Amino acid sequence: MFELIKLSLPFVIATTITAVVTPAWIAVCKKYHLFDNPDDRKHHIVSTPSMGGLSIVAGIFISFFIFSDGDAFLKLKFIFGASLLLFFTGIFDDLLNMRPQKKFIMQVIAAILVVAGGTRLTNLYGLMGIYEIPIWFQYPITLLVIVLFTNAFNFIDGIDGLAGSIGLMSTAIFGYLFFKYGQIDFALLCFCLTGSLIGFLFYNFHPAKVFMGDTGSLVIGFLLISFAINLLKLNYVSRGDLLAISPSFVFAVLFIPVYDLARVSIIRLLNRESIFKADRNHIHHMILRNGFGHGWTSLILTAFNIFIIILEYILSTLNVNSFILLSICVAMLMINSIVMIRISGVRKKLFGEGDKKLGVE
Repeated sequence: MFELIKLSLPFVIATTITAVVTPAWIAVCKKYHLFDNPDDRKHHIVSTPSMGGLSIVAGIFISFFIFSDGDAFLKLKFIFGASLLLFFTGIFDDLLNMRPQKKFIMQVIAAILVVAGGTRLTNLYGLMGIYEIPIWFQYPITLLVIVLFTNAFNFIDGIDGLAGSIGLMSTAIFGYLFFKYGQIDFALLCFCLTGSLIGFLFYNFHPAKVFMGDTGSLVIGFLLISFAINLLKLNYVSRGDLLAISPSFVFAVLFIPVYDLARVSIIRLLNRESIFKADRNHIHHMILRNGFGHGWTSLILTAFNIFIIILEYILSTLNVNSFILLSICVAMLMINSIVMIRISGVRKKLFGEGDKKLGVE
């Protein structure tokens, strides 16, 4: 209990720092015209301050360095170094629209840094029939997973509040698990991120006063997948514990970004388009087109992600392959145009129009 109380102060400080820095950054953006301008792919219709990830990163790093000791920094130095690399990559991308190839190279370098520092997948516990991973294969598969998920999280940062809400839910759960299993350094970093996201979401919920941009989404996605891999390394499997750190549980926590990445990649391949081509086929685009605004869309997807986590807890005896297949089928049955149109009709009868669909065709 004492350790948990100790972690609450960094959480509060991170929340406060981000909540104070964000409006100051909004003022800077307005003064120097640092806006995310509308175009035919985006959903906002007014120029909005961007690079709000700067205040998130400020909250995380400042709070962590105040309350951590030297050993904690040394333990996590590779994660911090890689996060800073992606932070500056995001800044340049938000300012100059970097070529995707250059951004991809920076993500690979960041992944190499953490893999070299010991963040590696060592066991898949039966996923696709794989258990213990040979050391030579641990490096490439971990690099691939990190880069894919970092981009998957970046993809869901398309509407007000969604990336922040999914990130908040995921890092709060991971922070609890790290604390539960005595990984206080990781728990501290998780709770700093949780606090920072709360401070940021005050200004990012619909209608957003600021966007996190790649400055924030790249760092948050990278941290989340780094947390997930380090949790799996603890090798805790369900033996009567309240929660089990297994591939199924980690998949459930990160479900929405992973499902969206798989879904949009399949759609692009079926349309014979590059999987790297930006479009409006993401899951939040589909929900927006079927009668919902930003606020409701973020709420639906976050609530559904929580539902998948509860489902995994109920079906914890199900093997990882069966659970992944089941969760995807459930998502296809529940998160589609037909269901969304009907839910939208019920919502309008109960609550009225709700938030506006900003610029959605």
